[in-house]
Amino acid sequence: MAAALNHEQAGKRVIKLREEIWRLNRAYFIENKSDVSEDVRDALKQELIKLEKEFPDLVTPDSPTQRVGAPLDGRLPKVRHLTPKESLMDIFAHEELEEWIDQMRRSLGTDKKEFDVLCELKIDGLNISLIYELHGKTYRYVRAVTRGNGIEGEDVTHTVRTIESVPLVINITSAGLRPATSPPKFLEISGEVFMTKAALKKVNNDLDDDEQFANPRNAAAGSVRQLDPKAAVDRDLRMFCYGLDVGAADAFGITTQQDLMEFLHAVEVPTHRGWKLCKNLKDVEQFFKKAEKERDALPFDIDGIVLKLNDRKLQRDLGSTAKAPRWARAYKFPAEQKTAQILDIVLQVGRTGAITPVAHLSPTQIAGTTVTRATLHNEDEIARLDVRIGDTVVVRKAGDIIPEVMEVMVNLRPDATKPFRFPKRCPSCGTELVRPEGEVAHRCPNPNCGAVQQEKIEHFVSRYAFNIEGLGKETIQALIEDGFIDDPADLFSLSAEDFLQLPLFKEKKTENVLQSLEKAKRVPLERFLFALGIRHVGRESAELLAHRIEWPSRKLTVKERSQITAQESLFGPEEREVTLHAVRPTDIQKTILALGAERIAAFHGIGDVVAESMMEWAGSDDTAELMKKFDDAGVVCTQSGGSGLPQIFEGKTFVLTGTLPTLSREQARQMIKERGGNVSSAVSKKTDYVLAGEEAGSKLEDAKKLHVKIITEEEFKKMLM
Repeated sequence: MAAALNHEQAGKRVIKLREEIWRLNRAYFIENKSDVSEDVRDALKQELIKLEKEFPDLVTPDSPTQRVGAPLDGRLPKVRHLTPKESLMDIFAHEELEEWIDQMRRSLGTDKKEFDVLCELKIDGLNISLIYELHGKTYRYVRAVTRGNGIEGEDVTHTVRTIESVPLVINITSAGLRPATSPPKFLEISGEVFMTKAALKKVNNDLDDDEQFANPRNAAAGSVRQLDPKAAVDRDLRMFCYGLDVGAADAFGITTQQDLMEFLHAVEVPTHRGWKLCKNLKDVEQFFKKAEKERDALPFDIDGIVLKLNDRKLQRDLGSTAKAPRWARAYKFPAEQKTAQILDIVLQVGRTGAITPVAHLSPTQIAGTTVTRATLHNEDEIARLDVRIGDTVVVRKAGDIIPEVMEVMVNLRPDATKPFRFPKRCPSCGTELVRPEGEVAHRCPNPNCGAVQQEKIEHFVSRYAFNIEGLGKETIQALIEDGFIDDPADLFSLSAEDFLQLPLFKEKKTENVLQSLEKAKRVPLERFLFALGIRHVGRESAELLAHRIEWPSRKLTVKERSQITAQESLFGPEEREVTLHAVRPTDIQKTILALGAERIAAFHGIGDVVAESMMEWAGSDDTAELMKKFDDAGVVCTQSGGSGLPQIFEGKTFVLTGTLPTLSREQARQMIKERGGNVSSAVSKKTDYVLAGEEAGSKLEDAKKLHVKIITEEEFKKMLM
């Protein structure tokens, strides 16, 4: 039996144990080799736990024993990303790969026929951003955030912390790296949290049949979103990282995607080392085919490869669309295909009146989920396939997400089947359908169509719109049929008596719904724009419009109930006054009309189609009436200032001019707005700062004449610290 250690001896032993446990973890999780068995690693960890229990003052936040924190007592909080997250555009064929290369060539104005492309395996997991903050000479883990809508995600710091391969401290100096400029305050590292196939099997063995996860990705996502981190500990989550925020990459002089991957590996962040730098499309195709051939033998799921232009300067020159970087693509494997029988073809009426034919199928398993419906897109697609009720069809998931019918197996067609005739009238209201010139979809032109209204209101209360709980499909249908609501604004005038007349509504359920409706009267502007269901205005477009248009906001002081529970206070929840920057719904319509289609289309990422749709919406008398109803109901649209960042620019007005060294104008504008500031297009006596870059024009001269403070990008960045 070993002799008991005194405090000094224990302190030295604890340091050695931590260093050795991390060395073994690094070898196992990062270098993909195992110096010792898992039992040995566990034994060392148990010794460390025992010593830290005996000497509590030796416990540090970065100890391997401190990966599990306290459970959360409510929903996962939403956190704004330090930098917006983009998704990747998918390609499925070599022709699309060639088209991507050609698009980059044209955009860059070069005659180059080939580009250096870094190829990585596309891990099928949950996208996560790791945030590290500089403390002295090391960066410490402070937060983990899901991708969410790209602007904000869910805070999953407590569960991601349990992943042993994720370092709690990053020591840049010990890795022999030096920043080219002053070290950034934060590192934002992006990657994929996943679960191995073996870990999924182990997890599912402990669950009832109806609770088992369909695939490793669902299991990883469900584990990360657990409120209690202990629930994630035994599920053996892993993570591979592949991204670093632009500011940090620039600070460390990283000029290529290959260097970025080597940087992450050098600082002992987990990466998959199976990437390859390809010099031409032939090499890319070879990598793709090799990955497809070996995918089943891998310990984790992949659904393709990721292609990234290697030169980061060219990446910056190419930039991004509203949704995705132009310099990267996800090259997806062919979707899994299965057969199913068509039981029926049903017309579905969308919120814009578009009619979509949907095939009801015999249940079939595709890519880990049971599929019972598949889109047939439109009348032309039905005619092309000659699909009929009773047919056996080949079904796949487009992009591994949306089920669609690929082809009909004519040899298996039953006798006496008849071609499907597309109806001439709306299945909901009976109005004659129209097919606008140049479009493939039929539409119901009746604005009062019950199905259209139902879809609009369901969309309005959905997760990424107003996110109002308790208003499901059946409840909304009952409210419409019983004459309680005609449009989304009517929801906010409903009373307890109205709800109590509906089936299954009792006092408690009614109270919860009314509280949700009251809370929803303050909604982020981008969610409001998306919730309106304007044609062609999706989530990304709504966010761009919300952030790029100068909306006429006003300060509103409202009362808000504190979150303190009655158990924590003798007096129960209290009210407090909160000041918001908000936009009234009627002002949204007026602003769109005042801007006009040409100016709206000029915003990066918007374009003519969205602009014309916005103008059509804003010019409608029905819109004016609806916005007035929202105003009267007390609905206000809050502007982003709740980023969690200090509001150091509150009340300050900036003007941007010239070309900044490292920041785009849009990035600088967003940084200002996230910290409470305003950005104006013209210099006046009310301007506080002019942020000037190279080739600054007349605005710089105006600033000098009016004695407005002129700052450089370097000075601006110092203000942010």
